[in-house]
Amino acid sequence: MSNLTARPTVTIVVPSFNEVPEVVAASLASLRAQTVTDFECIVVDESTDESRARACRECCDADPRFRYIHPTQRLGLARSLNLGLEQAKGRFIARFDSDDVCMPDRLALQTAFLESHPDVDVVGGALEIIDEAGNPVALRPYPAEHREIARRMQLTNAMAHPTVMYRRSTVQRHGGYNPQYRYSEDLELWLRWLNAGVVFANLPQVLVRYRQQLTRRVGPHWRYNLRARLRNFSSAFFLRRVLGIGSIALWSVFSPALQERAFRMLMFRRHPPGSSS
Repeated sequence: MSNLTARPTVTIVVPSFNEVPEVVAASLASLRAQTVTDFECIVVDESTDESRARACRECCDADPRFRYIHPTQRLGLARSLNLGLEQAKGRFIARFDSDDVCMPDRLALQTAFLESHPDVDVVGGALEIIDEAGNPVALRPYPAEHREIARRMQLTNAMAHPTVMYRRSTVQRHGGYNPQYRYSEDLELWLRWLNAGVVFANLPQVLVRYRQQLTRRVGPHWRYNLRARLRNFSSAFFLRRVLGIGSIALWSVFSPALQERAFRMLMFRRHPPGSSS
């Protein structure tokens, strides 16, 4: 039975846009199957296809812990996330995407970690990359400790956005997503929070099965990535920050096919044959 409280422990914020009904149903079902039941889920659905919007809304209507929001005008990802944050009641905020699948113990692992590590503000975890059919393709781990996360963040994004959970108080103190940074709203947030002294961590466990066919990024992605890094430049890790900015500028001139090949080699671990999630 659903557990609904006035002040849930966790608020899950899920943006959605014209998601295939079967996919969004599987994603939201993975939230209902969480071992932690004391949560609310805010789904901000910007679907323009009425049949897909209806499918998403019906999934939410099936559980009183879910709140369905359909904005009257297009907001974009960052503003959709901020809308969810504004309405959140939980002490902890969990990010999730409407085409991924949560592992059943994701919320339990992250809430337990934040409860036992009051110095940590943001915790993420590993991803299992899956294809459109849900078959495992690769594993993507992330650094565990704050200092290594901060070092790695100067060169690449060291937090998997769909896996993160952070304290609502951190958002209240340091602000949420900046809509001016389309394609890199998460990177801009992490860099800004790092400069403000926010502490990060990652769990070694796979928390989310991440549906991704290609690893290449559209052209504007790298321009926004550079803008985010320049806006949040500071003297901390000075040489690595300069190297990161130079590397992104160089990377942006590579062909998409070369970017994808290099990214897969650097960031993914091949899924062990015969293993399952």
